[in-house]
Amino acid sequence: MPGASGTAVGVHPIPSPPVDTFLDPHPEWIAVGGPDHLTYVAGLLVLAVALIVGRRWVREHASLVRRVVLGVVVVQQCTLYGFYALTGWDWAESMPLHISRVSALLALVYLATGSRRVMDVLFYFGLWAWASFSYPQNIQPVNNILGWSFFINHAVTLLMPVFAWVTTDWRPTRRALWQALGWFLLYVVVAVVANRLTGGNYFYQREKPLLPGLPGPVYLAASMAATFALFWLGYAVSRLFLRRELGQR
Repeated sequence: MPGASGTAVGVHPIPSPPVDTFLDPHPEWIAVGGPDHLTYVAGLLVLAVALIVGRRWVREHASLVRRVVLGVVVVQQCTLYGFYALTGWDWAESMPLHISRVSALLALVYLATGSRRVMDVLFYFGLWAWASFSYPQNIQPVNNILGWSFFINHAVTLLMPVFAWVTTDWRPTRRALWQALGWFLLYVVVAVVANRLTGGNYFYQREKPLLPGLPGPVYLAASMAATFALFWLGYAVSRLFLRRELGQR
């Protein structure tokens, strides 16, 4: 006879095979301010301090550092999309249309070419990575392969402009800000169309991390206004650092 749980009395249920957490395609999301989030933040701080403190060495060995980081990003990108392909490609989630993934691809191109124009766009696009890193939504834990991919993606995106600053004479400009805004408008159009075709959440227009009660068009307009403000804030902060740098010479 089945018991209250629906299992026959005296018959032990067959346990489910354990799930490999590292390769689990659907792990639990991390909590904002939780241990995994703080681990990611600590890792980014360690890399940032190492880059800034060792900037003279990095400048002298810029070509070597660029090749090493390029290799890391290539492995990260192949791992990410290879994992999606092996575990079930989902057009609504797996395409490289999240803003952080676009930034990672821009970083890949910059590392391969050293193009200042690519860095101009990457700097401004990458500012969204600060928001994602500070308030992570739907991010996997540190003991999951996708969590490691998230960390590498965002660490490279956030620190690549510092690397360009340290190793070249590249600096953010107001002209590049407007160019980046133009490219961002094109990105948003592509993301919105992809969302309609796939039911995706690219640029977080379906599963809204903030103000979820806003209607779609209003939320999109607010997202664009926030992007405009974020780009100008990033430019203003960079100018403050530049003035401080010039004052120390």
